[in-house]
Amino acid sequence: MRFVRFRLDGVDRLGLRGANGSVVDTGYSDLRDYLALSAEEQSAVSRLLEDPSRFVVPERLLAPLADRCQIIYTGGNYATHLDEVSHLITPVEPVFFPGLWSAVIGPGDPIVIPDERTATDYETELSFVISKTAKNVAAEDAWGYVFGYTMINDVSARDVMARESLQIMLCKSPDTFCPVGPDIVTRDEIGELTGRRITTTVNGVLKQDALLDNMLVTIPELLEFLTRTVTLSPGDVVTTGTPGGVGAFRTPPEFLHPGDVVTVAVEGIGELTNPLVAGWEGRGR
Repeated sequence: MRFVRFRLDGVDRLGLRGANGSVVDTGYSDLRDYLALSAEEQSAVSRLLEDPSRFVVPERLLAPLADRCQIIYTGGNYATHLDEVSHLITPVEPVFFPGLWSAVIGPGDPIVIPDERTATDYETELSFVISKTAKNVAAEDAWGYVFGYTMINDVSARDVMARESLQIMLCKSPDTFCPVGPDIVTRDEIGELTGRRITTTVNGVLKQDALLDNMLVTIPELLEFLTRTVTLSPGDVVTTGTPGGVGAFRTPPEFLHPGDVVTVAVEGIGELTNPLVAGWEGRGR
């Protein structure tokens, strides 16, 4: 199944996306409501796709995440990205850092560049959503804790960490710098991840292109390492890192500007597209 969140008549709701792109109202407002259901109740929700009377036309699509869930980023999980940042970091174990909910936006929402001096960059990241409380999860059991997948664009203000290397939060979590979506695709729907491409395009030009097989640390290994110390709750989301090709480490660097349109995607999971706008226009100096 493919889950979406949408707004209709001013109310945020949880929906299912049908094969033709149409949206069914599940009657729930949040992904956690669905995750708390019994297997029988969840099966009944899936059958709503067979009822044409449940189809709606959303006013807008929202980030499909559970409201105010934990967002945990993984850093340095593709060799091609580590190669381009080797002068800055050489991790010896999986690296994680949290993101702020205030940065989350949905498909089509504008990424607002806060300042003319902001060196705004893209990072395509496959992300997985937790199905049940996860603590001390063994790698061999990890898939039982993965509900599904979505896309996150880990938009980054490179000038911030160039100025102060420890300033990760302000680099990674300015308002609107966490586009998510368009759907959460359940693990049983998508099947194997091997052989699938992960990409970024800017204004239609390919900038990042890799196979998910190139992850250095697998999803089960990430989950095992992370949950040794952190408890994850149903609906929390964890990214899996970005491949090489980000703008900051191109020659010359290629940052995002107002008017640009960036799309991050994984084959079979979806394309997440957002425009860039200036946050300083009309603002007093």
